[in-house]
Amino acid sequence: MIGLLGIVWYIVIIVQGFLALGTAYRKTKANGDNGVSLYGWSILYGLAAVIPYLGYHLWKQSKEYDFK
Repeated sequence: MIGLLGIVWYIVIIVQGFLALGTAYRKTKANGDNGVSLYGWSILYGLAAVIPYLGYHLWKQSKEYDFK
């Protein structure tokens, strides 16, 4: 049971990692195209992706919120 939970957690982290990169890129484009800003947002959303639901929640919230 623990092994299955670990595998599911790992898959969720990978999926949320991809969502985090997209969210960071979208946020960077909305605030001016800056590589340093992209790096910072990637770190922030990447760390949020480690927590199972938080990365998805931030991605969903960013899609509903208009950055411009």
